[in-house]
Amino acid sequence: MTTIILQGDLDVFGAVELRRAVWRAGRAAHLRLDLAKVTFIDVAGARTLLWAHRRARGRVSIANPPDGVIRLLRLLDFDRYLEVDTLAGDVVPNALHVGPAPHRRGEDPPSDDPTARDPVGPAGREADPPCPPGAP
Repeated sequence: MTTIILQGDLDVFGAVELRRAVWRAGRAAHLRLDLAKVTFIDVAGARTLLWAHRRARGRVSIANPPDGVIRLLRLLDFDRYLEVDTLAGDVVPNALHVGPAPHRRGEDPPSDDPTARDPVGPAGREADPPCPPGAP
């Protein structure tokens, strides 16, 4: 099991750091993302959690998510795809720590596997939400 401990904001900049950490972890049999110290998450961060789930060959679990993270994952319906563990787990001494890092202009996030499809929409865009019955 490989554990990545995230802290700070999981926004567009934190998502880049998370992608790098997931790439460094390789295709582990079990990837555990500990979100206990995440103070903020936006859609970019939530999509990166879903990306990590799609990229991993084995099991991916989200551990110790704060209430705001759970609320956003439920709102986006991502909790249907992600395994969320709200119980505190063991501390792993060799865990990868991902925290806020300064944004470096001109630096791109690591590229995805070009053959993998994005689960939330083409070209990195989110799919249109379903229309309620009777809506134009």
